[in-house]
Amino acid sequence: MIRLDNLAAGHSPGVPESGSHSGYKASRVLAWLLFGLLFSLWLGRPALAGQTAMPLEYGLDIYNTRWAVSGSVFDCQFSQTIPGYGSAVFLQRAGENVSFRLEATQNRMAYSDARVSLLPPPWRPAERTENLGTVRIRQETPLLALDTRRSNQFIHGLLEGKRPTISHQTWYDANRFVRVYVSGVTFQDYYPEFLDCISRLLPMNYDQVARSKVFFASGEDKIEKNDIKVLERVAYYIKHDPRVFALYLDGHSDSVGRRYDNRQVSKRRVEDVERYFVKQGIDPTMITTRFHGDRYPVASNKTVKGRNENRRVTIRLEMRDDMPIPDALKFKP
Repeated sequence: MIRLDNLAAGHSPGVPESGSHSGYKASRVLAWLLFGLLFSLWLGRPALAGQTAMPLEYGLDIYNTRWAVSGSVFDCQFSQTIPGYGSAVFLQRAGENVSFRLEATQNRMAYSDARVSLLPPPWRPAERTENLGTVRIRQETPLLALDTRRSNQFIHGLLEGKRPTISHQTWYDANRFVRVYVSGVTFQDYYPEFLDCISRLLPMNYDQVARSKVFFASGEDKIEKNDIKVLERVAYYIKHDPRVFALYLDGHSDSVGRRYDNRQVSKRRVEDVERYFVKQGIDPTMITTRFHGDRYPVASNKTVKGRNENRRVTIRLEMRDDMPIPDALKFKP
């Protein structure tokens, strides 16, 4: 080490005062160069520290972790509030698999690919971190949505006591980072309640039946057995969702034959579908039927495949989005 008291006194370490004047000057210059180098490195330390600053962390309060289960026969939500950031939600809709979502009240993450992982809990630091790849941070709600596979990996990790984690740079500074944790504290206490809610879901959701079709053989106007299952699902859903107020049925044909005959066969087809719904107990006043013949093809009538697609009755449901879900259909543990 270079002693600064020697430098301040005008002495260079290792050079006797009785040495030559030129040697003394050279040693002194070298000493000051070394001192300048060390000083510049010391000044550079704050910049290096700024580049590796610790990220802002959310969701680490193990003493105040709270899980909540809510839902109805249409969907179930298993959520945890993340103070200062938003909430972590496991959502399962009727007829679908579970999906993990991150919802933010004030987002700090850049709108690009964030890293997702499973971290060991603080009291098991020796365990390895599981990297689950990346997921897009979106400008709409929810901020982040995981696919079914990784959503189930999150649940599995929580059951093992691990911490699902989303890490990403901020949108306002590429050198600053945010890390959001989902705490596994009390997860196992409330997870059975979430499973109970799931067990009460309908077998399908509105989006899966709201736009349906049944098809007919050439010249035929009766529902085929293979299509009865489609109509059963639609009728079942209408009976279990009081928000559905209208059922529209539209009959179509291919272009083979005269236009008048095609219009009549499309009329008989739609009437047969209407009769089925009425027999299933659907209120006839909510049903509207129309028939169009070959006016609105969805495929080319020049091919067998295209004509098969055109011989159809389309089914469209309409729902009152502003109607509250009745209490009888809500989940109660």
